[in-house]
Amino acid sequence: MTNKVGIPVNGSNVSGPGEGTEIHIFEVENTKYKLVESYENPAIKATSTRGIHMLKSVLSKNVNAIIVSEIGAPGVNFLKNKIKIYYANNMNENEAMEFYINSKLEEITVATHESPHHDGNTHKL
Repeated sequence: MTNKVGIPVNGSNVSGPGEGTEIHIFEVENTKYKLVESYENPAIKATSTRGIHMLKSVLSKNVNAIIVSEIGAPGVNFLKNKIKIYYANNMNENEAMEFYINSKLEEITVATHESPHHDGNTHKL
């Protein structure tokens, strides 16, 4: 069975939907995967709900899953019942894909951070 996975990346590192500079689409068949498409992340030019622009773009590519380093509540809610979201923090895309095909990535069902992004400072407790 073939499926497709979308990953927002900075260079080759897995990023978040609103942060990655490019989107890479991988085709997965059994235990093999290959990059089939690469394009600029539409979130870069978006002024609001940046991650949603990226997520809409990968859904239009008929992906079955997305691998991210982080995702906010709007993204999780947008993808609910559409595709699976997997968490790959501090990984490059090849590591993430190896973990994905070996079922070693954690599936995300809630946001990994609070929304919205402001200035990049950590939240005070």
